[in-house]
This record gives sequence, C-alpha cells and structure tokens, in this order.
Amino acid sequence: MFKGASLTAVLIGALLAVCLVVKVLEWRTFHSIQTDFGGAAGKKSFRSLRAASQDDAPDDGGLADKLAPGFETPSPRPLPVFPTPPEGRHQDCVKHKYDLSTLPRVSLVIPYLKETWEHMSKTTASMLAYTPMEIVDEILFVDDGNEPDWQFHDQLTSLHPKVKVHRNEERQGLIKAKVTGAALIKSEVIIFMEPHCIVMHQWAEALLERLAVSKSNKNLLVMPLIDIIPEENFAEYRVANHHIGGFDWSLSFNWMELIEKRNKSYHYPDPYPTPALSGGIFAIWRDSWERMGTYDTNMTEWGGEHIELSLRTWRCGGRIEIVPCARMGHVFRARNPYVVHSTEVIRNQNRAALVWLDEYADKYFQEVPYARGIDAGDVTERRLLKERLNCKPMDWYIDNIYPELRGKQPRKR
Repeated sequence: MFKGASLTAVLIGALLAVCLVVKVLEWRTFHSIQTDFGGAAGKKSFRSLRAASQDDAPDDGGLADKLAPGFETPSPRPLPVFPTPPEGRHQDCVKHKYDLSTLPRVSLVIPYLKETWEHMSKTTASMLAYTPMEIVDEILFVDDGNEPDWQFHDQLTSLHPKVKVHRNEERQGLIKAKVTGAALIKSEVIIFMEPHCIVMHQWAEALLERLAVSKSNKNLLVMPLIDIIPEENFAEYRVANHHIGGFDWSLSFNWMELIEKRNKSYHYPDPYPTPALSGGIFAIWRDSWERMGTYDTNMTEWGGEHIELSLRTWRCGGRIEIVPCARMGHVFRARNPYVVHSTEVIRNQNRAALVWLDEYADKYFQEVPYARGIDAGDVTERRLLKERLNCKPMDWYIDNIYPELRGKQPRKR
C-alpha cells in the first residue's frame, strides 16, 4: 500500500513539474530579451505608444498617413485604430527602397484560439496599413475550433477583401492548424504570423526581398526581429536587441548571445543566421515548406515544433536567418489563453529528440527525466523523411551551427 502511494505521489509531482515548465516557457523568453537591451536599439526601449481606441468609431485615427502603397480603406468599415510603434529600424532600413515588382507573392497564415478582438483587430489593422497589399494574395485566419464568442469571422472579413477565415470545426492545435492553413494557399511564399502583434513599416518587404535575393537556397527560412509588447499593456512597445535564438538540452528555447558578440565581423543591419526559431513567426517558400515536410503532424496542440523545424532546416540543406529590417512587436504571455496539456508538450519534445538528437537524445532525457514516461508515438515517418532529405548528423549541427551546446551555454537558465 505504501509503495503504491509513493508511486502516485511521484507521478503527481512529475506532472506538476511539467505544468510549471509549460507555464513559464513564454515568460522566460519574454524576460530574456527584456533584460538585455543595449546599443542603438536599446535606447528606444520602453517608449509608450498612443493609446488605442477600443471602439469602432468612424474616425480612422490618422490612418491615411500610415497606409502602405496598394492599400485603400475598405468601405464602409474603417480599420480599427492601432498603436503606432516607435521607429526601431536602422537608418539603412528606413532609407531602403523596395522594388515590389521583384518580390514574390505572399499569403499570411494566422491560426487563432481564444484571442481577444482587441489584439486580433489591431494586429490585422497594422498588417493592412504597413503591408503593400498588391503583393498579398490573402491573409488567412484559421479559426481552430473557437466557440462563437471567440470566432470574429464577420469582423475579420469586413476589414479587407483579402482577409479570409477558414474554420476547423474541432480544435486541431496550433501545429496542425498551421499545416491546414498553409495547404489552402497558393502563393509562392507563406508568412506564418500570430494574432497578437504590431508590425512595423516594410516588415514584409524586408522578409520577401531576402528570400528573393537568396534564390540559390530555396530552403531559406527568414524571421523578423521580435520586439516586446508587454502582456499587461498592448499600447506599449519595447525595442529588443539583436540576439540569436537557441535552446538547451531540455529543448527549451531562449534568446542567447548578441550577434555582435558572437560574430565580431557582423555589420548591422545585415541579416544574420540563428540556430533556432523563437516560435511561429517566419517566412518560407511554399514549395520548400512542402518538400521539407511541413511540421510533424503527429505533434499535438502546441510546443516543440519550432525546435524540430530548426534542427530539420539547418541539417537538411536549409538556413535560418533573422532580418533586422523586418521588425514587429509580439506579446509574450506568461500563459496561453487556451488549455495546453503539459503531457502533450513533452510528447512533442520527445518526438523531436528521438528523431533529431541522434546519440545526444540521452542528454534530453537527463534534463527532462519525467519525459521517459511519456510515449512519443511512432516516429518512423519522420525518420524516413530525415533519411530521404539526406540530413546531416547532430554533430554537424553542433560543430557548425550551434557550438554552444558543447560547453557552458550563454544565458543558460
């Protein structure tokens, strides 16, 4: 009897520990970039934005002065007023002229679940105002099984004719919702976005130009510099610095070194390589997305997919870059507004570890010992994909892309 009670206590303790990990993942990410401002970007941090109206008043809030070429306010509904971010870009970015005729056509895919209308409307308004819509085929929101009060279909589609909504009748989870949305669009490039962001001028042009001038590597994946919108105040914007993304052996993401410290010859604001994606905001050629295996669709809900995609991209002939001329603010939340089952997060990470860490998988299970008791499911398909793509071993990734994993990692938690 006492042995059974002891085992139960251990299992409960392990599950509580997993829950705690999930709840603090995004908060740690937020904290890590918030506490290391510096250089030209840091001097502009903590600048408050104009308070944003939460009603649907007909006044456009001076929107006409913000609009990107190719956009006209759709009638009869004006865009919601949104906070105007401070100019955090380098002057070379501000002065740069983009030739839209040379840029690939793009669609945006944005899954959402239990997001507030305030965040979604202002995210959309900033994208419409600061994105040249003549190169955008559609902005596709994926309603991932929301209840009626959280759907906002009519409100979204009324903002612009190119704003569309696809509904999943049942929740698929963030990972599968992105795969579903991407399969519905036909543009050359997909930009995966999130519904709690404010974009800056020319954010999309900078990403698309980088893809266009790097056609020799069709497996290039690019992401913007991510600034901070505090969770408690969507009308505040904090300009972040130029970190690389990384992770430790628990496969938990964190912002690591400044690129200027890691590469002494780096010249800001050039695009720079990053070992890992911070999350779900990035641009990729659609044919590369499909050829490289999209996401692991046997991962569920949320978590682990960005580390899996990072390892797969670098090791299977691709490259990940951060483009400093593309900037946006993002809300880093202490917890998700929807239920995330902690065992599913660990299951996702187990799948990534078993497929991609090779002989280093034991390091993951040493860091996350309770993961040994969670079944990862069948990973045969993903191992066959790894073989078909002729991917390089984990040793190559550590030696050439992320040597910090061999020693004491900067910013290790």
